[in-house]
Amino acid sequence: MELNASLILLIFLSFTLLFLKHVLQNHQKKKLKNKYHLPPFVSPLPILTHIFLHRCSIFKVAPILRRIHSHYGDIFSLRLIPFSNPSIFISDASLAHSALIHHGATFSSRPLFVEPNYFLSVGGYNISTAPYGSLWRILRRNLSAEILHPSRVLLFSPGRHWALRVLLEALHSKENFKQSIFSLLALMCFGKKLNEREMREIASLQLFLLRTFTSFNVFAIIPSIAKVLFHKRWEEYICTRRKQADIFLPMIRARRDWKSPEGKQSDFEYCYADSLLDIHLPDEGGRGLTDDEMVSLCHEFLSGGVDTTTTALEWTMAELVKNQSLQSMLLIEIESLTGSCNEEIIKEEDLQRMLYLKAVVMESLRRHPPGHFMLPHSVTEDVIVDGFLIPKGVQVHFIVTDVNWDGRKWEEPMEFRPERFMAGGYGEEVDITGIREIKMMTFGAGRRMCPGYRLAILHLEFFVANLVREFVWKSEVGNEVDLSEKLEFTTIMENPLRAQLIPRRKK
Repeated sequence: MELNASLILLIFLSFTLLFLKHVLQNHQKKKLKNKYHLPPFVSPLPILTHIFLHRCSIFKVAPILRRIHSHYGDIFSLRLIPFSNPSIFISDASLAHSALIHHGATFSSRPLFVEPNYFLSVGGYNISTAPYGSLWRILRRNLSAEILHPSRVLLFSPGRHWALRVLLEALHSKENFKQSIFSLLALMCFGKKLNEREMREIASLQLFLLRTFTSFNVFAIIPSIAKVLFHKRWEEYICTRRKQADIFLPMIRARRDWKSPEGKQSDFEYCYADSLLDIHLPDEGGRGLTDDEMVSLCHEFLSGGVDTTTTALEWTMAELVKNQSLQSMLLIEIESLTGSCNEEIIKEEDLQRMLYLKAVVMESLRRHPPGHFMLPHSVTEDVIVDGFLIPKGVQVHFIVTDVNWDGRKWEEPMEFRPERFMAGGYGEEVDITGIREIKMMTFGAGRRMCPGYRLAILHLEFFVANLVREFVWKSEVGNEVDLSEKLEFTTIMENPLRAQLIPRRKK
């Protein structure tokens, strides 16, 4: 009897403490909300009018947001639909540093994405869209440790040489950059050198899915009825995804067979698909990834690595065509460090000594970031930034270009000046991760920063150095370089680069 009474008393006290804790937390939240306010609200009418009048994607509103930023300041709120949670936009480096570094854990989650991204990511089972937690940590750790670790990246050096030779041959026949970058990333993903037909088939499916994603602005505004209104378009999207799975899954299963004792050798010993086959999810009974989840992750690997790198490479070469003196300075550095070496391809270890090359690549990434916005962040608890309340659950958007082009920090920010990243320049020894200080946000910052930034920079340095050494790059007569932008999945050149290529060396 005494035991029962003690147990009842203990339960009563526990519930009382939990109730008091709940009341205290609510009281503290109310005090916080009474003391602090949301960032200033702006009217959604200019944005909605622009979207519907021009029939453009919701992703193509960067110029309007930059005008809003100049009027309302570095942080503001926007509510596209009445009574919905607001979205908060941050366009200042110091505020971004406060949010993503000082309050890194709070800002590390993702909002629940609507279609078509929810379908494409199999409910958030990829690195870009997964909420902050154990699943995201497992997937990101796998990519970082198994594929992007320097020792693994070094193993793919022969693959980079092969991809460069593909590109050089293509350039001699006036083709573009994308095939070479795609062939390299596909090799890293599936451990197989794809033939031209396979590459074109996969690339066309990837392009359709990505273009559809950026054009489905209606899903971001009225997701509940979009599938009904645009059911034919939605069915076409699903059909394309199934075709993608039909191509990816045999290559993934081939890697499973290769890993068995009787498996045959492939082009490379280890690839991203191998690492996915090794993943087990402790919070879900130790199960492995499903076929759909592996297809989603391979799609993410290719789309995240191919389009961004191809876009950045084209912008870099466009600037070197437009600025011949910079191209000459880069060539002088390359020749001074490689000497009269007759090797067909520059060694990767030589790239580490090419400081001007690194400056050219960094300036290109600052001036022409492939994405003008980071993927949205979701806040896991109420937090104060710059004296404003950012409530739990809201979406926070960081405007990359406003940081990269901030005239208060970068002198004449729209000019292409690699010397910014040389000794004495504002960008000298820039911390691309943003941990010490955010000066540019091309790869994001904080815990959700792009895990492949080192690989992307290596690929850009490798291709730019070899392309400049191989060819004189000049503008075609009557086709001067036009730096106008156009948004697809990334921000590309509206008028693609058309250059006259003159071989520097005799074969």
